[in-house]
Amino acid sequence: MDSPGPVGSQVPEKNGSAKLNGCGERKSSAASGNVASGNVAALLEEEETAVCPPQQGYRRSLLRSVVLYPLAALPLGLGLLLAYWLPCQWLRLTCYPAPLDQASHVIVTDLDGKDRVERVLSFEVAGWGLSDSESSEEDSHFESVNESVTILPGTQVVRYFVHRHLRYLYDPEREKFVLLRCDYSCSSLHDMRGGLGTWEQQDRLLHYGPNAIDVPVKPYHVLLVEEVLHPFYIFQIVAVAFWMADDYYYYSATVFFISSLSLIISLVQTRRHLQQLHDMVASSCTVTVLRDGREIREVRSESLVPGDVLVVPPTGMMMPCDAALLTGSAIVNEAMLTGESVPVTKTPLPHDTAHDPAPLYEPNRYKRHTLFSGTQVIQTRFYANSAVLAVVVRTGFSTAKGGMVRSILFPKPLNMKFYADAMKFVLVLGMLALAGFVYTLAVELSKGYQVKSTILRAFDVITIVVPPALPAALTVGTVYALSRLRKQQIYCISPQRVNLCGEIQLVCFDKTGTLTTDSLDIYGVKPVYRQSFGPLVAQPSRLEHGSLLHGMATCHSLTSINGQLTGDPLDLKMFQATGWVSPAAVTVTDG
Repeated sequence: MDSPGPVGSQVPEKNGSAKLNGCGERKSSAASGNVASGNVAALLEEEETAVCPPQQGYRRSLLRSVVLYPLAALPLGLGLLLAYWLPCQWLRLTCYPAPLDQASHVIVTDLDGKDRVERVLSFEVAGWGLSDSESSEEDSHFESVNESVTILPGTQVVRYFVHRHLRYLYDPEREKFVLLRCDYSCSSLHDMRGGLGTWEQQDRLLHYGPNAIDVPVKPYHVLLVEEVLHPFYIFQIVAVAFWMADDYYYYSATVFFISSLSLIISLVQTRRHLQQLHDMVASSCTVTVLRDGREIREVRSESLVPGDVLVVPPTGMMMPCDAALLTGSAIVNEAMLTGESVPVTKTPLPHDTAHDPAPLYEPNRYKRHTLFSGTQVIQTRFYANSAVLAVVVRTGFSTAKGGMVRSILFPKPLNMKFYADAMKFVLVLGMLALAGFVYTLAVELSKGYQVKSTILRAFDVITIVVPPALPAALTVGTVYALSRLRKQQIYCISPQRVNLCGEIQLVCFDKTGTLTTDSLDIYGVKPVYRQSFGPLVAQPSRLEHGSLLHGMATCHSLTSINGQLTGDPLDLKMFQATGWVSPAAVTVTDG
């Protein structure tokens, strides 16, 4: 049976149908119970991808660029500096508004209300187009809470942009870019057991991109430019230049040395933390999939796309993507996502039901049937010698693990009163400095002083009111704070937020596994004698032979896989504390 096509992709013959989805609010019921269940992926999806972001299209104007860029570069590059600080305003100056289907750049408004400029990219695919025709009865299971468009054969150039590591494809039906996401019904996922065809997998790979969570690690020179172009550092550079012109050599050299040293240390630590995050989340492995009508192949995990059918081995695996379990059952350790050390059992995805003939699959709704990316499948069980199959539903940054990484890379803005008051304070100082600058110029010029000395004296007023060494002092304090955090194995990729942590008085966690580790250790055992607890026995293996020791050694659900005991971590720790050996884990050799 042909499998349904992906969003914006080629469609199998006859029954192929899919949709571009992502505009409009999601069902409120989808978010219920997320906190209680520890489903981090569902929370992230609701927060970041619930609404199709507002978009404004612009196309580059050659005439405006030729005129404005030289003008911006003339006054010592001040215009280019303002263009770097205000990219949206600069784009509006150098470009003209254009329909989204012709735009070269798009201004996207985030959920936090900030505008960001994204470049529109494109790639060519053969064999698909867009139409508003009605779906057939065989494709009725693709109906969703959101609007959809049917994808039909044709030839098309796909336009898209990447925003916060998520792809948005242009939908001619809605005349806007929408989030690239496949929504299938449960029955359609079961119909994919035969796997994708080779051509279809390649087509989907063009749309979804590789299945990789690649955290960009910027080179040192890029980080240096971004840091130096901060307004505070620009002000400091100008101040040092004026001090040098006014013969303040020692003071200016000292400020320059301290600022440079603190800047270098900050850059090294920031890049080191980014590299550690990159290495921590990066993963690649070889997986077994079904292709071209149940043909078993081994491929790299980067080539997985939604619709691929994974063969989960009995010994388990680290999940490289989000997948819905189709056959068999699996015991999964989700400590990486939820902090819970107790494994959970996953069961096959149910088919259509009588009260809900075409239930739309959602990872948070069917979390008991979903294997999330980054989780460890400890063991699988199958029936009638059939393989345990799971169909890929999310890849890359769209997965549960990818959502957590995006929340680290793009944290929500903190609207703290401390930060707002600090900005107001700097603004008031700037107004006082400007008033003093104008007054000094007027007084000294009226008295006939030289222009050079007058400008230097007037600028001294600004440097006195707003000290240029302030960024260096803040950087030194931040670097010292980061070094103390690093000793406790706490890493930060946004040093600016360290200054705001002084306002935090209480931090609440819902589980200790978030603070410590995702494993358990036995502290000791207290036997019961005559309906009262006895003294603590730190080593349960020294317990006398009796019901307590025998119960700890036998009352468990551990199984041996390739000579290694696996199962509930609590059962495993309890059994290991007894010092006993499982017969299934013993290898008998001759002699």
